[in-house]
Amino acid sequence: MDKLRIGNRNLIKDINRALVIEYIRVNGPISRTDVSKKVKLSLSTVTNIVEDLISNNLVFEVGTATSTGGRRPILLELNDNFGYTFGIKIEEKQVIIALTNLKATILLKKHYSFIKGSSPEVVLDTIQQGIEEILFEFRITNEYILGIGLASSGLISGKEGKVLRSTLLNWEDIDLCEQLRERYHVPIFIDNDVNAYTLAEYWLGIGRLHGNFICLSVGAGIGTGIVINNQLYYGEHGGAGEFGHIIVNIDGYKCHCGQNGCLEMYASEPFLAIEGNYLKAQYTNTLLNDDFSFSEVYQAATKRDDLAIELLRRLGKNIGVGMVSAINSFNPSMVVLVGEGMIAKDFFLPYALKLADQNFFSNANCKTEIKLSKLGDDAWVQGAALLAINQLFQVPLYEESELLIK
Repeated sequence: MDKLRIGNRNLIKDINRALVIEYIRVNGPISRTDVSKKVKLSLSTVTNIVEDLISNNLVFEVGTATSTGGRRPILLELNDNFGYTFGIKIEEKQVIIALTNLKATILLKKHYSFIKGSSPEVVLDTIQQGIEEILFEFRITNEYILGIGLASSGLISGKEGKVLRSTLLNWEDIDLCEQLRERYHVPIFIDNDVNAYTLAEYWLGIGRLHGNFICLSVGAGIGTGIVINNQLYYGEHGGAGEFGHIIVNIDGYKCHCGQNGCLEMYASEPFLAIEGNYLKAQYTNTLLNDDFSFSEVYQAATKRDDLAIELLRRLGKNIGVGMVSAINSFNPSMVVLVGEGMIAKDFFLPYALKLADQNFFSNANCKTEIKLSKLGDDAWVQGAALLAINQLFQVPLYEESELLIK
């Protein structure tokens, strides 16, 4: 367990410095006076900290604010290009690697493929080769990299830096962080991919206005990221978002997790294949053959294929059941829908929304907003980068802390 630092003058200085940096990062452009008021430090203390930050190129003066009398206050903003992070999403057959600045703005993004079922060693080698290629292409060296964030499917332990279990990757108890830490000598962070997307939604998307919301991802599976009181909720083992594995039919389809009747088997891509193969004998004129991916079913539905339209109607109702359960369980102010399955939203969403609106709280006239994410696919790697960025600015309370930008 990390050991707390001894309380002394150096710790107090580091805490004050971290508070000032974080407030400028989140709220800039902002004046020294406003920082002083908000973080409850004297103006002289804030001024001394800011001068040090400016001399180290971490903070810029970026103009002046409107004055209510007297000198116009000079505004401060974080230097977003002081350093860089990598956000990396690990998928079944590829990794997506993005170099970002300290606002999680993507500067360069690339895809690197590997064979489905590859070992963790192969994937780590692919990641390292990708990082090296991007560093070379962007013409920077390792010392400009301040942290790396990884996003993967499955049950993830951020504390241990491990993939505890990912059925998609067929991995168990895999440490992805240590090798990267040894290679690049920077903090490495890992989380579930839907949690990473949720983090991006909270910082960069419509989640900015909500302290309690859920991201529901519909695609190859069902996943959720849960924000409660402005914090991602993890549960005891980091798996609080495995909402796709609530049981909706105890005698239902066998799930890859070992249970029967998981929501994931009724509200994501596997349902289209199972139900499609069962129903297609009744739809002799269907355009669908053996490929029941979201993309293929959606394309068929746009051509008025009756089987495709029926599959998406049933899927929508099942997604609605899941949304009702999520709303009733967590009482969020908003549910944000994300994922590759949203390509077919025009065909299934009306049925999902109709059911979702029948949740417990709607009877008490307590509305839950349901919205579509506007961030797009970049949010997966931006969220991964934010895993590192947010931690870099945390108060360094522990002896082994690597988290404060020195």
